[in-house]
Amino acid sequence: MAQVLVVADDLTGANATGARFARAGMRVATVTPERVAAAAGEYDVVVANLDSRHASAEQAADLVTDVIEAVWPVDLVVKRTDTTLRGNVGAELEAALTAVRERVPDRVPVRALMVPAFPASGRTTVDGVQLLDGVPLESTELAGDPFFPMATGRVADILARQTSLAVRHVPDRQVTPALLAADLSAGDEPVVLCDARDDRRLEDLAVAAADVHRADGTVWVAADPGPTGALLAYALRLRGRSGEPGPLLAVAGSPTALTRRQFATLARTGPAWFVDADAVRLADPEDDHADEVVHTLAERLIAVSFPEVVVLRVTAPGDAVPADAGRALPARLAGLVAGAVHAVEARAGSHALPSGLFLTGGDVASSVLEELGVHAFEVGGEVVPLAVHGILGGGPLDGAPVISKGGLVGDDMAAVECLGRLRRAARARLLRVHSEVSEHVLPYHRNDPPH
Repeated sequence: MAQVLVVADDLTGANATGARFARAGMRVATVTPERVAAAAGEYDVVVANLDSRHASAEQAADLVTDVIEAVWPVDLVVKRTDTTLRGNVGAELEAALTAVRERVPDRVPVRALMVPAFPASGRTTVDGVQLLDGVPLESTELAGDPFFPMATGRVADILARQTSLAVRHVPDRQVTPALLAADLSAGDEPVVLCDARDDRRLEDLAVAAADVHRADGTVWVAADPGPTGALLAYALRLRGRSGEPGPLLAVAGSPTALTRRQFATLARTGPAWFVDADAVRLADPEDDHADEVVHTLAERLIAVSFPEVVVLRVTAPGDAVPADAGRALPARLAGLVAGAVHAVEARAGSHALPSGLFLTGGDVASSVLEELGVHAFEVGGEVVPLAVHGILGGGPLDGAPVISKGGLVGDDMAAVECLGRLRRAARARLLRVHSEVSEHVLPYHRNDPPH
């Protein structure tokens, strides 16, 4: 049965949003409203294209209500909104909230996590105002749109044209995950409108919203152009099939500016889960930061699946790692990786272990492989000069593909290229393993005697 329902008002947005779930290995279909019930029995994610952008507000709201009724129950409803907030945004959001609220127990909070930003496409939300390439909507060519002239970029005012739902604004500010979760759960307004300037903020909001759900049961309706809804599904640990293989694990152990740019580029090209390790705190034997990082890293590895990537990233005040902390860093990172890998295996089983390993920084790579008990690196070739791909021999990741790259190797796209190669190698290995299992299992299920 479907776990996620995406409700979209046009085909382009429907397919683009569906692609984000497909990238995580879920089976996705975009269908017309008449087909949603049938698709819900066959796909993990059903994307309903209502084609309602130019319908009346009443017609659009009725369509939203109908498709939610047709596929319920699902774990998450995503009300896909246009990146520039055109169409029946308020009417459709209110209909989605009402339909979900009518189908959950009275004591359960139902709220909209509204994140209109799509930073990779130049759409950001600052102080509650939707910006297109840094410019408020009313100051762009959208002011003269023949169908939806945008007289304001203030999101709450755009919603107020079609709904009286109360809106609470959550500004983009530097806070801990716990405080961000508190920001989301505070108040009782049905719509929580969140600022976001970059992709990292979208990830933080999704994780915080999932934490709120686990803490008090809040049922979220995601209202966004696509990225946040998909990230929220990941954070809620929604997976299309049981036994999904584990994600790729990248260790950004080199503290160079080039490495930071390479992983910033990776974050812009697709969902990547970052777990930060403070180099200074790691070097302090009295600090329990290492235990915190191991716990968080293991949680991320268990929560997401192939072909997603989890990145263990080094941070330091001012992006400069002190010399003493730098010397201790390779061994410390290796301990974090080994601790998280062993925790994943113990809690979720060997199938959830990372499907591939990407290491940056020579000292870090050596330390990680040693700590994992790898006795051989079967060399396959180069992805780019000085970035070598191969197969791990020994340890809990025995047989998994690996890429090791120097910290000062490649251009800004190097991490993207390496992880693309690693993903292809991991997929080929998974298909090979699946084929080998089928050869042994299928004859038995055909009632032939086992070999």
